Amino acid sequence: MSSREDINEQIHEMQEEGSILSFYPAEINVEDNDDPNVSEENVIKYENTYRMESKKPFDERLAKVVLKTEIENHFNDETKYDPNEAIQTCSDISLNVKNKIREMEFDRYKIVCIVGIVEKKSQGVISKVKFLRDITKDKYVKTKFENNNLVATIVVGALYFE
Repeated sequence: MSSREDINEQIHEMQEEGSILSFYPAEINVEDNDDPNVSEENVIKYENTYRMESKKPFDERLAKVVLKTEIENHFNDETKYDPNEAIQTCSDISLNVKNKIREMEFDRYKIVCIVGIVEKKSQGVISKVKFLRDITKDKYVKTKFENNNLVATIVVGALYFE
């Protein structure tokens, strides 16, 4: 009996036992491998776990603290609106927020940060962000800063990614 038939026999036996292991040999180039113990016959390939939930889900409270910290670092009651600095400030805040939230290592989430700074001149401001999301897994947090000269908003979306 050839080694291929032995492998097929092992596969059939394991499937009958209900194992999650698969004994299909991986693609190995034996000539390129320096380890003499590695061969196609003794490589075990594991099946997917099909885990659907995150081991460390996104925590809105921790993200909200990051947003409040960034607002306090960049704005105060005397902050004036400068159109030349507003673009760079938005970019800096967005990058800082994304990096700090990524450092928290929430499992299986893509982070999106949207920052807007608007000059206040006795007008109303409506800021709206719309996106499709799964209410059970996708999360978002938002915060707003307002003084006599400007309005700044930060929205962070944590989109679950399998």
